[in-house]
Amino acid sequence: MGIFAGPAAAARGAKLLFSQPRLIALALIPAVVTLLLSLLGGWLALTYGHEAFLWLWREPEPGGWHWLWAFVDFFVKLLSIVGVIFITPWLVMLLGLPLCEPLAARADAILGGQEVKGTFFGDIMASLRTTLGLTLVGIAGSIGLFLLGLIPGVGLLTGPFMALVWTPLFLCFDLCDSSLARRQLRFRQKVNAVLKRPFSSISMGLTGSVLLAVPLINLFGLPIAVLAGVIRVRDLEERGELPKRA
Repeated sequence: MGIFAGPAAAARGAKLLFSQPRLIALALIPAVVTLLLSLLGGWLALTYGHEAFLWLWREPEPGGWHWLWAFVDFFVKLLSIVGVIFITPWLVMLLGLPLCEPLAARADAILGGQEVKGTFFGDIMASLRTTLGLTLVGIAGSIGLFLLGLIPGVGLLTGPFMALVWTPLFLCFDLCDSSLARRQLRFRQKVNAVLKRPFSSISMGLTGSVLLAVPLINLFGLPIAVLAGVIRVRDLEERGELPKRA
C-alpha cells in the first residue's frame, strides 16, 4: 500500500479497537494513566512555574511597572502550557507503550497471530539486545546526521530526512516491536521486517506521529497506533514476508 499503509492500518486499528469491548478496556489503562500524568505535569508546570517567577520578581504595587510584570507573568504561564503540549507526546511514548503491551497481545490473538514461546531469561536478553541495538543505531545515526547538518547546504537535506524518514522509521519499529518480539525474532530480523517495505514503514511512522502529537487525541491515538503496528506485522506474516525465527 506504500504511502497509504499508515492511514489504512490506523483506520483498521480504530475499527478493531471500537468493535471489541475488551480492547477498549485494555486501551483505557494507558489512556487514563497518561491523562493523569499530563494533568499532573500541567498543574506542576503552571503552579511551580508561577511560583518561580514570583520568587524572581515579586508582584509590584499597582501602577508603574505592574503592567510589565502582568505581561511577563502571562508569558511565563503561556510558556508553561506550550511546554506541557510538547512534553505530553513523550509521556505517551515513554509510559504508554509499555502499558499497551496487554492490548497488543490481545489484538494479535484476535487477528490470529501465534506467539512463539520463549524462556524467561531468553526474553529478557532479547529485550536488552533490542534496546541496546536500537539505542546504538539511534545515537550513531543522530550524531552522523547532526554533523552532516553542520556542512553549509547539507542541513537543508538532513532536517527533512530526520523528520520524514529517520524518526518515522524508529517510531514504526517501536509500534511493531511488541508483535515482532512475540515471534521471538532477533534484532536484525526485526529491522529487516520494518525495512522490508520502507515506504509503508515511513507512512506508519508519520501516521503514528500525528496520532501521538496532538494532546488529548493522543490518549486514544496511542492505542490505535499500537493496533496499527500489530496489523502491519500480521499483514507481513500472512504474505509470508516476515523473517523466520532463527
